[in-house]
Parts: sequence; C-alpha cells; structure tokens
Amino acid sequence: MIALADCNNFYVSCERVFKPWLNGKPVIVLSNNDGCAIARSNEAKVLGIKMGAPYYQVKELCQKNRVSVFSSNYELYGDMSNRVVSILMRFTPETEVYSIDESFLSLEQIHDPVRTAEKMRETVLKWTGIPISVGIGPTKTLAKMANRMAKKKDSG
Repeated sequence: MIALADCNNFYVSCERVFKPWLNGKPVIVLSNNDGCAIARSNEAKVLGIKMGAPYYQVKELCQKNRVSVFSSNYELYGDMSNRVVSILMRFTPETEVYSIDESFLSLEQIHDPVRTAEKMRETVLKWTGIPISVGIGPTKTLAKMANRMAKKKDSG
C-alpha cells in the first residue's frame, strides 16, 4: 500500500503556527509580488476567494470580511516542509517528496496502514502544528484519490 500525506492549506497553516490568533479566521497567502491568492484558509474559501484569484479582484472582499492577507514566505514554508517530511520518515524511510506539501510513503512493511496514517496525522499536528490528510491506496493515483476524500472529511 501507498500513502499520500498532504498538508492542509499548507501556506496558511504555516502562517497560523506562528500566529495562532488567525485560527478560525479567513486568511490568504499571495504569490510572488502579491499578485494572486495561492493559499486560502477554509474560512476564506467560504467567502468565495478562488485559488489563483488576482489580489486586486478580491482586495475589497478581503477588506470587507477582515481577511488576513500575507505575502509568501518561502523560507518558512520550506523549513516547515522539511520538518513534516522528517516526521513522516520516522514512520517509513521509503518516502518520496512529491511537492512542498505532499509526500508519498510506502506502507508495504506496515502491519496496520490505517492506524499508521492516523498516527502520522496526530504526530505531525502535535510536533509542527500543521494539519495533514493521509490517503491510502494500492497505487499513487488511488492514494491521491483517497487523500481527496480524506480532505473533504477533514474539512467538514
């Protein structure tokens, strides 16, 4: 079996680790030069702020709804990503970093993959403050699909 561990709203989650007063409030992170929304909290998604929305188009909506807006901090996100991956590798060294917030993990040698996935989620959240979703499947594609289902379950 293969697991896909994917950090939830990763850039926003990183900002919230160091600014906990943002929890439960709408937050977006903007791309280079503050051009577009590249990460949104669930609260910002509910307001209708779309991924990739140019900031000038949502600026008034953000101001009206007191959305906290941040410029990208790639140094922070890279550091937090490394922390998450190092924790995941404690569960299985067969880890493939897929992107800054996603990793595939081989669970072939794991006796109880579901319990291990639960433990991964708990440990990453406890040690870093970053929430993750984990999908499990016999292939990377099915693990990705399972992860999408897990994200929907986790967010509501």
